[in-house]
Amino acid sequence: MTNIRMQWTTASSSSIPMRLSFALLSFFTLMATVDQAIASCQFPLHWTGTFFQSGMPRPLTIDRYTISTKGKCIESSGDKFLIEDKKENVYRCMVIHEKHANVLQYKEAFSDNRENLDALCAHISGDALLFSMFRVDATPVSCPLKGPFQFTYYRGDNRECKNPPSSVDMCTEDWRLLLRFQACPDVLGSESTVEELVCLATWKEGSVRYLIGKLEHKMATNAEDKYRCFAYEKNKDMVDHIGFQLAQSGDATCNGLSTIEGSRTLKLTKGVHPMGVCSFPAWMTNALAWHTLDWHKTYTFGPKNTSIKVHNASDIPEMKALCYNVTSSTERSFTLLAHVTKGCKIGFVCMAFYQRSQHVIEFQMSNFAGNREEACTSQFFDKSSTPFVTLITSTPQPRKCPDLGRYNPLKDMKRNKRDMCQEFTSLRMGCNRVDTLEFETDCPSEHRVESYECHANWEENGTSFLITSVKGTRTRYCFVYTSNDKVLKFSSVQDSCRRNIQPGVGGIMAFNVTSNGQCSETADNGSSGVAVPLAAAVAVSYLLLILSR
Repeated sequence: MTNIRMQWTTASSSSIPMRLSFALLSFFTLMATVDQAIASCQFPLHWTGTFFQSGMPRPLTIDRYTISTKGKCIESSGDKFLIEDKKENVYRCMVIHEKHANVLQYKEAFSDNRENLDALCAHISGDALLFSMFRVDATPVSCPLKGPFQFTYYRGDNRECKNPPSSVDMCTEDWRLLLRFQACPDVLGSESTVEELVCLATWKEGSVRYLIGKLEHKMATNAEDKYRCFAYEKNKDMVDHIGFQLAQSGDATCNGLSTIEGSRTLKLTKGVHPMGVCSFPAWMTNALAWHTLDWHKTYTFGPKNTSIKVHNASDIPEMKALCYNVTSSTERSFTLLAHVTKGCKIGFVCMAFYQRSQHVIEFQMSNFAGNREEACTSQFFDKSSTPFVTLITSTPQPRKCPDLGRYNPLKDMKRNKRDMCQEFTSLRMGCNRVDTLEFETDCPSEHRVESYECHANWEENGTSFLITSVKGTRTRYCFVYTSNDKVLKFSSVQDSCRRNIQPGVGGIMAFNVTSNGQCSETADNGSSGVAVPLAAAVAVSYLLLILSR
């Protein structure tokens, strides 16, 4: 009996560590499972960011595991997410639908105790409040409604404002629209306003399409005023014209919105798109593109050369001008009335173009006018004070430089040697090559030559203009200079040939030079590269041949 008792005791003692090990293993397995479940509850990576939600004091931030003000995700299944909010000591089910990369919509239910995800989500009723979140600093999208349109509208009552008709126009960028609401004398509450709409997101549910946008107008001072939801569909009552029925929400949500119910409902009818009725001259359109000297803007022509478009350095469109009427045209000048869209500003301007060479042109543009009769009048277009814009082709050809010769800079004799080495010591115009301008620096510390190719030059009222580029680069300069008693006063600019620059004083570079003789003459500091005319060379060769006989 004693042996049996001893065996049982020994067996019991040896099983304790095994049971303990099993219990620990089960515990850690359970914890690992829980941790894995938590780790696997992640929001989609592309949801990460900051979102605006109506009624919230500050924007919501979403990362891989949490939504600020909501809590941390601990379980998920499809579009259902179980969120633990430790601050409020509640659990919430959020059913989140991605309508667009810039728009998330959700409904939610709460519980003080943790429940099964499906069980908690079952508490969300069909008529539960729908919340919309709009991405802050979202990249705009192309607006789905391509203007121009004319429209009539209602403002929550049964009175339609239709006379005079309101309008929608496309801005230069395809993600902006300009809405002009007209006031109707017989409709109370109607008013004349201009609103700019930035399109941020679009999606479709059945036959109804939705648009999220930001409205910019004088009454919109914060995000609550600017974000709006639009529901629209094709107007089935319109047979001959393409039209839409559209409704706008009254706040920064999409709640209760349909195509016929909203704070404003609009009936859009397709308008007549302005067309170019004249063409730009061949000396402009022969070039594929024109650029400002600093490359900040590019000008290209549309189909049939009836329009010109302007893009900035980031290739974002800034302006479009349609040739509406040619007011004057010569061999090297062209003046027209143009219908212009610049940003969301739409109107008429007068434009005058001048050919300086095959690869260089300039133009002047009047102020915007509301109607075409005013644009080219002196009130809107004063050529004597309107600045010029200088344009050049991508690959301008070198041309003979003007005022060929050697020049020395006029220097302040008080400058020390170190300062003098920072300045050029001589200027050669068309000496080594007739199409090259050279700044030579020659001092004990260094010797260098900066070469510029000449592309075009002209003179206006005693002031000369010279278009150049740094040899081997795309860096362009306009040299503005005057000549008086063998002294040339130079200034250089890099955007356009400005008429308000005082030569020798303003600009990027300003210097004065005095003539040191022709290219063939020898200067005090040595011989320059001599440009010998071909006829003179032939004559010398012929003379030597005669003498040799």
